[in-house]
Amino acid sequence: MTSRTVKIGVVADTHVGETLPVLPESVLEALAGSDLILHAGDITCLSVLDRLGEIAPVVAVQGDHDRDAGIDLPTARIITVRGRRIGLAHGRRARAIELPAAGLSLARRRAVLLGLHRSLRRQFGPVDLIVHGHLHMPVHTEVRGTCVFSPGAVYIPEVREMSEKTGIKGRAYMRFRESLAPDERLPAVGMVQVGPDGLSCERIILPMP
Repeated sequence: MTSRTVKIGVVADTHVGETLPVLPESVLEALAGSDLILHAGDITCLSVLDRLGEIAPVVAVQGDHDRDAGIDLPTARIITVRGRRIGLAHGRRARAIELPAAGLSLARRRAVLLGLHRSLRRQFGPVDLIVHGHLHMPVHTEVRGTCVFSPGAVYIPEVREMSEKTGIKGRAYMRFRESLAPDERLPAVGMVQVGPDGLSCERIILPMP
């Protein structure tokens, strides 16, 4: 077996065709040289997978907005790279959990996830890494010995003036967004490197569209 490090590009929440007209070229530039690309859902246009596939093979899962777009993909996948097991999911849960989490996040002006990462860890079992999207904010943490990573989103709502277009819910969400650090509100992708000594995760911030 080769000892070469495998580079895995990570993308989430592109929302092409729904909010972004096309996949930004900066995404392709940031992921150039990847051996594999993971898309953590909310693709919303299959042309995104075609464009990413010009760089490397793509493994993708379905996000909640993908259902509305008619895209049918698995909701979760596990792949193995150099003996490391990687779980991939979008990260959305039932409304009975999502709504209270959103309400608490707005009230406290910080992300309250109500056990999202523990839930993903239970779902996937013993894996080395869990990759997810959905939150439109970066995550890099550890749960019971498993690394959990999200680079954030390619599409960020600030660009679309969400508060003007989605009423009270949009304005409330934008207030929560204001509680994030400035760099956490920027578009980004990720790069996971899997080598002989383990794996590492890096967030790559993209230019504003």
